[in-house]
Amino acid sequence: MKKIKNFFLISVILLFPLNNLKADDKVAFLDIDFILTNTLAGKSLLNSLKNEEEIKIKKFRENDEKFKNDKKKILAKKNLISNEEIKQEIQILQNKFQEYKKNKTKEIDDLKKKRNNNIIKFLNSINPIIEKYMADNSIYMLIDKKNVFIANNQYDITKKLIELIDNQIKTIEIK
Repeated sequence: MKKIKNFFLISVILLFPLNNLKADDKVAFLDIDFILTNTLAGKSLLNSLKNEEEIKIKKFRENDEKFKNDKKKILAKKNLISNEEIKQEIQILQNKFQEYKKNKTKEIDDLKKKRNNNIIKFLNSINPIIEKYMADNSIYMLIDKKNVFIANNQYDITKKLIELIDNQIKTIEIK
């Protein structure tokens, strides 16, 4: 009985494909956020989007301040005009403010969509560069750094990719 078990065990070991025991497949990881913020094209894209957002924010603050001042002016007239006229002016101001809030929300949503679309456009433009690097270096899987629990830094290809991307893409056109 023992000889049969040994024979079976040896047969299984010999039949087991030995080439699967040693994995030559390469896995690497990258920090896509770092690439976005540190490549020339990514920096120019983020700076342009940031400048546009700051202009909108400044405009929103000015309009908010204008509505506060208009409300103060109406309340300052409280003793000079009748209650009905005050209520009417406040109602008009509230209607304008509601319309302004709706437009402000729409503009903020448009800015978010624009930011997301341009970042996706950037990622799509660097994708062929990354794919070529993977093919040239026989990398079969690439993982984003934030999804890696622990790994050796030799598998981090972020800086190499930044150099490649900077050599090939200088700016991204914002749409």
